[in-house]
Parts: sequence; structure tokens; C-alpha cells
Amino acid sequence: MVLKLGMIAVGILLFSACDMSVPPHPPRPPLLVNVTAGSGWWGACPPATNTEAQMIQTSGKLALSPELDQRLLNEFPPRSNESRIIEALIKQGFEMLPPCKTDQAIHRAGSMQHEGGGLTYRIRADVFWKVDQSNAIVWTKGFVAYDGL
Repeated sequence: MVLKLGMIAVGILLFSACDMSVPPHPPRPPLLVNVTAGSGWWGACPPATNTEAQMIQTSGKLALSPELDQRLLNEFPPRSNESRIIEALIKQGFEMLPPCKTDQAIHRAGSMQHEGGGLTYRIRADVFWKVDQSNAIVWTKGFVAYDGL
């Protein structure tokens, strides 16, 4: 019985080791290298309901990634043209998402890794930005989450 349990444990370890060799896909975009995740409310769309507004207020803050937020500010400062951020995000593999339902001037893009396993953390990120009537950026906000063991 002990030998059987030992063999099962070895099998699980070998399976886990194989799973750890599978890197997340797609590769992490350069914008997301060495970023941390924040805690709080995920997203920069204005609340659609009173319940959402209460949840945002209860969380007390947005779940911003400080590093991603700063990179966005440096690379796409207020008053820069929206086409620059769209082009850069698409080039890095982000997918354009629909604008906020509650404010069509707030646009967003997302990136999500799949696969990977074991001790490999997959990253998910959303970038939000607001534009004015001339398509100039008003502000940017970046959110990051990690998924793994």
C-alpha cells in the first residue's frame, strides 16, 4: 500500500513538472513586464447601477497597477493622440474591447495569457483611457491580475 501511494506521489510530481514546462501564451507584452497587481475595484468605467456604485465605494480604491499606470502616463500622457495608444497596444497583442457602456469616451483594451501551469503565473491586464472630442487622451488607467499556483 505504501509503495502504491509512493508511486502515485511520484506520478503526480512528474505530471506537475511537465505542466510547469508549459509557458503562458501569448508571451507577456513588454508593457506588462515587471508590473504588480493592485487591490480594489477592477475597471475604470463609471458604475452602471447603484449596487456597482456601492461596491466601488466599499472597495475604497481602484485596483491599479502602480507600474503599469506610470508607464501609461509616461508613454501616453494627457493631450496625446489616441491613435498612439491604440497602435501600441495592438502591436503588443492587446485586444480592443468595447468602450464603457456608461461613458462612450472611455475606451479599453485587454491582454490575457492562457496555458502555463505549476509555478508559472499567467497575467491578465486591462488598459482604460478617456478621450476628449478631438480624440486626445484625458487620462489612462492600468489594471493587472495574476493567476497561478
